[in-house]
Amino acid sequence: FQYRCLVFPPVNFTLTVSALAQVLLQWKPNPNQEQKNYTIRYDVKILSPVPEEYDTEKTHSIQTAALHNGFSAHVRTLLLHNDLQIRSDWVKEKLPPPPGAPETSVTNLSCVTRISISSTVSLHCTWLPGQEAPEDTKYFLFYRYEMYTEECQDYIKDKWNRNTECRFSVTHIDPEEVDNLIVIHINGSSKYAAIKPFQRLFNQNAIEKVNVPRNVTVFLEQNDLLVTWEKPISPFPKECFEYEFYLFNLKSGNKQILKIPTNDFRLRIDVTSRYSIQIRANHHICCTRGFWSDWSEIIYVGKNDMFLSLVNAITLLKKAQQPNC
Repeated sequence: FQYRCLVFPPVNFTLTVSALAQVLLQWKPNPNQEQKNYTIRYDVKILSPVPEEYDTEKTHSIQTAALHNGFSAHVRTLLLHNDLQIRSDWVKEKLPPPPGAPETSVTNLSCVTRISISSTVSLHCTWLPGQEAPEDTKYFLFYRYEMYTEECQDYIKDKWNRNTECRFSVTHIDPEEVDNLIVIHINGSSKYAAIKPFQRLFNQNAIEKVNVPRNVTVFLEQNDLLVTWEKPISPFPKECFEYEFYLFNLKSGNKQILKIPTNDFRLRIDVTSRYSIQIRANHHICCTRGFWSDWSEIIYVGKNDMFLSLVNAITLLKKAQQPNC
């Protein structure tokens, strides 16, 4: 048992593309491996596109990865007996990159999701054509979420009539899931060149454009400003959000942006001044941080001195007309 030659590598190691950006790794135990009173496991090493190592007792494994630059992996037998671990040589296999001319795949791909009041999730992606993509190139976008795959039917085109944006008003993305992957696959066609496909994986919460906080209420209590609001439309509880509070003193021109972890806020202010207030939200502790929401509508509070407001408006207008250095 102590000799390395007694540990034989797996056989029939194969890599198969089983879905968009998904690879099935399969192998079989070596028939020459003796069956004794030890445990057989397998070390798996993903080399590209993203290095990863793990072990498994199974003879198959599924990996999600962007495949436009190919995929390569190693597997070896691992024998466990009491406190001993003995490993075989590695068996190697790889998937070549899909065909396509250099610099014809899309670039600058970005995607954003939003949750509607009916708890459906929309998806909007934008990209730029590859630098060497002919003007007649047609790009086609697909998204995969878990095992559901859908092709875009709503494109926005550039001046050469090439698809450069895609919108899904409703998707199969589950708004209650945490940090699941969204696979985006964009391929293309042209009369003059083979268009190289492109894939990217997005964390669903990291690309969510969080909704605006609701029902913002502002009032004064002596010299204190009190503000309350409701969490954004979301399946996540209020504890999952943090906020930024934007306070602008219309009298002095001073600005403050404060981080707020709760749904209410109290602040001592100058009651002789008039203020504008806005609030925005983002994920906090329940999932990966997304994109900050838009700012809420402006709410004004404080002394309503019309003359002061007029002077301030003229001052702001003059500042806006000054050239930036």
